[in-house]
This record gives sequence, structure tokens and C-alpha cells, in this order.
Amino acid sequence: MSHPKIKISLRRLKSKRVLDQLFDSGQIIRSRNLLLRYQLIETVPAFYVGVSVSKRNFKKAVDRNRIKRQLREGLREADSQNFFYGNCMLIFTGKKASETMVLKEEISALFNKMKPDSF
Repeated sequence: MSHPKIKISLRRLKSKRVLDQLFDSGQIIRSRNLLLRYQLIETVPAFYVGVSVSKRNFKKAVDRNRIKRQLREGLREADSQNFFYGNCMLIFTGKKASETMVLKEEISALFNKMKPDSF
């Protein structure tokens, strides 16, 4: 079911219960540097999203925080027509830090890969 011309607000995904449910039963889409876990929920009034970067690949918190800022910026600038009602976790899986424009393109490509009939 699509939601044409509805502005879906981005909210932070914080609840441990919701995160556990997302990782247990959510669907996955991968790209070169990103992994998108998502769960469509029609009863949720917004698009809840979280971002994560592995401590194993980036030891310094400065590097992890920079990548998280880039991911959040990419989400803000992504086309809101591809957003949906539900939960989403965007995980950076690359070994090296990427440029902001590359990440923005990957985020847009991930949301375009999602099944259009599923929302």
C-alpha cells in the first residue's frame, strides 16, 4: 500500500525491544558498503531509523562518528518518496571510510532496491 504525497518524518530508533525485533525478523538489503535492515509496520506513524558503524573496523570513535554523521546526512537528503512506515537500521560494513557523496548514492540505491509493492 503506497502513501503518495505524505511527508514521513524521520525519527531515531532507540528502543531495545524494537531493535531486537528488527534484527530477528527484519528484511535485509546489501550494497557495497552498507547493509539495510528494515521492517514495514503500517501502525507506526513515522519512519524510525538508526545508524551503526563497527568498532572492529574503525577503532577511533572520531572515525565512527564521522561516518554516522555522513549516513544521517545521506538519509536526510534521500528522496522521502522511498521512505515507509516502519523501522530501519543502516549499518556501515565497509573497511575504509567513504566520501559523503558515495554514501549518499549508496543510500539512495538501497531505498530504490526495496520492493515497491511492499509499501
